[in-house]
Amino acid sequence: MDCYATLILLFFGFSFSSCYRFPLRKYYYINTLMTWSDAQHYCREKYTDLATFESVDDFKRLKPDFSYSWAWIGLKDDPKSWKGVMGNDTNSWRWSATSKTSQTGYHNWKGGDPNSGGGKENCVIMGSTRGWHDVSCQSLKSFVCYTATNQNEKTYVFISASKTWHSAQAYCREHYTDLPTIENTKENSDVYSAKPGNAQAWIGLYRVPWTWSDNTQSSFRFWRSGCPDNYLGNQFCVVENSLHEWNDINCPYKFPFICHQVLRLRTMIKMKIQSDADLADPATNIQILKQLGAELTSKGWTDFNLQWKMQPRKQEEKKLGEY
Repeated sequence: MDCYATLILLFFGFSFSSCYRFPLRKYYYINTLMTWSDAQHYCREKYTDLATFESVDDFKRLKPDFSYSWAWIGLKDDPKSWKGVMGNDTNSWRWSATSKTSQTGYHNWKGGDPNSGGGKENCVIMGSTRGWHDVSCQSLKSFVCYTATNQNEKTYVFISASKTWHSAQAYCREHYTDLPTIENTKENSDVYSAKPGNAQAWIGLYRVPWTWSDNTQSSFRFWRSGCPDNYLGNQFCVVENSLHEWNDINCPYKFPFICHQVLRLRTMIKMKIQSDADLADPATNIQILKQLGAELTSKGWTDFNLQWKMQPRKQEEKKLGEY
């Protein structure tokens, strides 16, 4: 026999949609001098996190009485994720062919690299000694492409034409497989052997620097002219001025800072469910909520919680009788 129940579904969370941009954030200026790490800890304890900005519209949510020369925001390029290591964080080195971080952790950095010189060295060449060096992706270099066979073997070819890293990537993907992935000493030697010994050549290693403290995946940036520049090689945290222009600076310096609090939405949805199952059974309720959650996730909703309240059975039966 079919069972009917009217459920009041309580939805807590946010999503991304074409009509409204979530999450909405409320910003708080903290006029206390702290290092970037201490400011992050404070914001996570008192609010949600150090400030994340995803568009210029977010700047409008700062109160008019905000007044500061420089203040920390939540953007950082943690050198522990990329300096002399391969790492597995969002700002770590990745291979062009997979867009993923290294599987083996193998690397062959030379000459003090990588050092993010000038704050703009996010692509990698192989030099004359088999060693790797980070350089600007806009530099013009020759490069090596590879072709993968069905037997999982790779053949390498040297291209003498000078191109930027992204142009070299596009060329390799059009004519071969990709720029080379190097996960061990043998592959490093094979790529080296494919090029003239003194040539500098692009390989498939790159990274996307800077990550938000709350792990928001946003590429929005509002750098001050000439920034980031990683002056003296130690500027891995970001401050903004009263014009909302950003500058990279040493993380141990002390500045006031901006926190944000995510404003969550509470939505109530009334739905009628027909089922052979006992809808009053807690296990059935949990299963239905899981199915609803999976459906919402597939539609692009994120970071939400679902709860419901079931209307009393007598009240529901009375309403059904009225029809």
